[in-house]
Amino acid sequence: MTEDLPRREAHYFTNHSDTARWDHYTARDNDILVCAPAKAGTTWTQTLCCLLLFGWRDFTVKPSDVSPWYDATFFPIEAVNALLEAQDHRRLIKTHAPLDGIPYNPQSTYVTIYRDPRDVFFSARNHRDNFQGSDITIDPEENVSAPFQEWVRTPAVNGGPATGSMENFILHFKSFKRFAHVTNIHFFHFAEMKRDLPATIASLARALGINVTDGDIAQMSRIADFQNMRNNAAQFAPQADSGVWKRDENFFNKGASGQWRDVLCAEDLAVYDERLSQLLPAKDIAWLHHGGPQ
Repeated sequence: MTEDLPRREAHYFTNHSDTARWDHYTARDNDILVCAPAKAGTTWTQTLCCLLLFGWRDFTVKPSDVSPWYDATFFPIEAVNALLEAQDHRRLIKTHAPLDGIPYNPQSTYVTIYRDPRDVFFSARNHRDNFQGSDITIDPEENVSAPFQEWVRTPAVNGGPATGSMENFILHFKSFKRFAHVTNIHFFHFAEMKRDLPATIASLARALGINVTDGDIAQMSRIADFQNMRNNAAQFAPQADSGVWKRDENFFNKGASGQWRDVLCAEDLAVYDERLSQLLPAKDIAWLHHGGPQ
C-alpha cells in the first residue's frame, strides 16, 4: 500500500496571502519550511532555526530577511524566488497555509508550531492593534466577550486567515495532524517553548539533523529569550524599521500563555469548550492547550 503522504489539493487566500504563489516554488531537498498559523510562535521558531543554521556567535541575522513568507503578496514572487535561489545555505521558508495548500517534498523538513487557541485570539488582537494601517484600537477596559464568542462561532471560510476564526485555526491544525505519522513533519508547542526553551532547541536541532552542544543550546536560549527578542526588535521583528508597526517591540507583546484567564468569563469559556469539542477529539484539545508528545 502506498504510504499516506500530504498532497497539495486546496487553494487558500486572504487579502494579503495566496497559496497560488507556490506554483512558482522549486524545492531543494534540504529546505526547511516553518508552517504555522499566525500568532502561534512563527517568528520565534524562525529565530531558533536561524540560530541552528548560522550559529549563535556574532549572530546578526535578521530572520525575516533570510526566511521569506512565501504566501505573502507584499512582494513580487519573482523577487522572493531570486532571494531564495541566491542562497547557498540551507533555506528556511515561512508559510501560514494549511498543509494541503503547499507542495510536499519527502526530503524537506516541515516544522509546525501551535498554541492555545485562546491565546492566539488575544495575540491576534494585539497584533492588529499594533499594525500602522489598522482601524482597530483596543481599549484595555473593553469587554471582549462579544468579539471572542464571534471568533469562536464563525465558520472557517476561505479568504480568512487562521486567526480570523477559531475554526480556521483548527483547520490548519487538522491539516497537519492528519499526517503526524510522516517522519519529516515535526510538531512544536508554544507553551513548551515557554516552559523549557533549551529542550525545545535540542528537539528542533534533532529534527533538522544539526549537532549542537549543551553550551550552544545555552547561548541560543539566551539570544532567543522572548524579552531579548523584544528588546532587540529591530533585528527580530519582521519588517522592523519599515513603518509597518506602531512600535516594533510590540510585535512581541507579552508572549504569555494563559493571558485569557483573567479576561474571559464562564459563559465565554463554556461557548468555547462546546464549539471546540465539536471540532476536535479530547486528546487533540488537550495537546493544543498544553503541548506534550504527539
